[in-house]
Amino acid sequence: AKLTHPRERRKTMCGTPNYIAPRFSKVVFNNLDVPGVGHSFEVDIWSLGVIAYACVVGRPPFETNDVKTTYNRIKMCNYTFPDHIALSSITKNFIAKTLQKDPKHRLTIDEVLAD
Repeated sequence: AKLTHPRERRKTMCGTPNYIAPRFSKVVFNNLDVPGVGHSFEVDIWSLGVIAYACVVGRPPFETNDVKTTYNRIKMCNYTFPDHIALSSITKNFIAKTLQKDPKHRLTIDEVLAD
């Protein structure tokens, strides 16, 4: 979806399960419709973190064999970095700053570019 201004919010969900933000996993997992709740650019920052993780590790951070378990891991922001892959602290910190459960604590696009 294309947003035309920063305060615009979308209320529809689309996306691949491994890449959706925690708010979506809560709605899907609990089959809820949360009134007044929408999303904006912060979900793209989350997805960027998932993509960055997948690029350096070789798989998405929340991936499991069961979609409900994957949604639960996303909802809890439950991921780890594998010990057998050497990752710099800069890489881990960038991913951690994009995979913040609370969208208010995630990097903004300007912060991503500066980071």
